[in-house]
Amino acid sequence: MTRKEKFLQTLSETKIINVIRIGVEADVVPVMEALYKGGVKIIEITSTTPKYLDAINKIRGHFSSFDDVFVGAGTILSERDVHDAVKAGADFIVSPITDEAVIKAAVSADSVAMPGAMTPTEIVKAWRLGASVVKTFPGGICTPKFYKDMRGPFPGIKMMPTGNVNLETAPEYIKAGAVAVGVGKAISSEDDIIGRNYDRIEMNARSFSSILI
Repeated sequence: MTRKEKFLQTLSETKIINVIRIGVEADVVPVMEALYKGGVKIIEITSTTPKYLDAINKIRGHFSSFDDVFVGAGTILSERDVHDAVKAGADFIVSPITDEAVIKAAVSADSVAMPGAMTPTEIVKAWRLGASVVKTFPGGICTPKFYKDMRGPFPGIKMMPTGNVNLETAPEYIKAGAVAVGVGKAISSEDDIIGRNYDRIEMNARSFSSILI
């Protein structure tokens, strides 16, 4: 099994990605350790996080012996960003938009492409360009009902919401057809990361994992 195949398997099993978007530099390795203990094995570091490439590299290095820990780069908007993220060790590339160059660059690098889309046309375009999972964004518009509506015409397209995901809506998204959910501060808030409240992060991760697995 390739690493890409293992990622998709782990995503379908755990059904969750923790999205880290913070305004200060922080050590994300103990955050990933706490997430893993709580059952969350996939983390996305957004490009708006200071030194996000270093953070990705640190996680890949620290967990090199784990075949079920994955780190990706989020808010990727250009082909150059894709190359930089893959070079740093990113397993998957997430974007808030459907950009052909970004998707093709990720696919060419044998990385998992997770472009953002909102409309049916964007969703199908992203999938046909090679997306492994389509990120529906923003979550406030792409609600669980949106997923129910999309499941009819697009039963074979893997989709995942980010934003609007909490302990109440997360299982609703999965029930409506989402392959997984992207969760941010509800699991690892900036205050908890800065304050090194790793026990709380682990507890939050466990709470989400318990209702999705």
